[in-house]
Amino acid sequence: MNPRDDVVKNYRMVPEDFVKHLFSTLAIVVAVVLLASIFFKLPEKQPLTIKGYSTAHPIQFEEVVLRALDGQGQIANYGPPYNHGTGNLESFLQQWAGILHPINAATDFVVKPLKMAESVNPAITPALNAFEHASKAQQALWEANYTKALQHANYKNGVVVTAPGNYGPLPALLNDALALGKSGLYSGALIRNPKVITRFDNQNYVLFLQGTPLQTDPATQSMAGPNWGIIHPAINGYPGAWWMTIPTWIYQWPFVANSSASDALALSIGFLFWLALALTPWIPGWNRLPRYLGVHRLIWRDFYKNQPMDTPPAAIEEGGHEHAS
Repeated sequence: MNPRDDVVKNYRMVPEDFVKHLFSTLAIVVAVVLLASIFFKLPEKQPLTIKGYSTAHPIQFEEVVLRALDGQGQIANYGPPYNHGTGNLESFLQQWAGILHPINAATDFVVKPLKMAESVNPAITPALNAFEHASKAQQALWEANYTKALQHANYKNGVVVTAPGNYGPLPALLNDALALGKSGLYSGALIRNPKVITRFDNQNYVLFLQGTPLQTDPATQSMAGPNWGIIHPAINGYPGAWWMTIPTWIYQWPFVANSSASDALALSIGFLFWLALALTPWIPGWNRLPRYLGVHRLIWRDFYKNQPMDTPPAAIEEGGHEHAS
């Protein structure tokens, strides 16, 4: 047999109903999935929500809101692509990209949601107006004082109580934010797009939870640090995102993990891996690697067992005929 012949023609062909195979396979898969969901339930942790977090951790929730107000929160001081902060500035690439999704944490995360709630609860108005009309220096003083007070605060009768001090309207303002969070309406206020009422934007909702909520949420602790994050299963006994092993492996390299531009380095290295694979057919030497490794011979070992050795390429004419030696 000529090595260039299609081996498929050496097999007996029989008629098959592929549509029947397709639907029968689909029916089997659906049945297995439904039975597995009945017996094993949904392998997911309860999601982290603003309502759940504010209800379970009212004092910590007010700290998150306060850090958004005073510019000390993770997103408030993040930097590009959200604002001009430097808290998470990794490299010149981030600066070059610029601010693509502008966010003013104090306005977008606190003031706007409270203004929406103000329309149905006018009791919010006095504290909100007092804070907005105060000078920046006065706001900073109140925020610094209340930050210290929250470290020794108590939660009683649905509100956060602190020792008396010069906090201005912040105790009332943050308890209004807490009530909005516990009601479940805070998330709706964050995702509302005022330009198009029927369109929602989850960006602010997700970014509001960055920092303390996501770092301390029990559902994420098993996927933190040395457990390799996203490839660790959320529930023991179920597989994690194993296909992300290579990207997360890159983050474990010391020069990447310890770099201020770890994301940029990891993405660049990953891109180089992809480029090497994509250009494999055209890279001299590298494109011969499959032949040198001989994996195809291992897979087709039964076929090659009954075939003569490969004819050297130089001995085969362009039309597929062999030269006589």
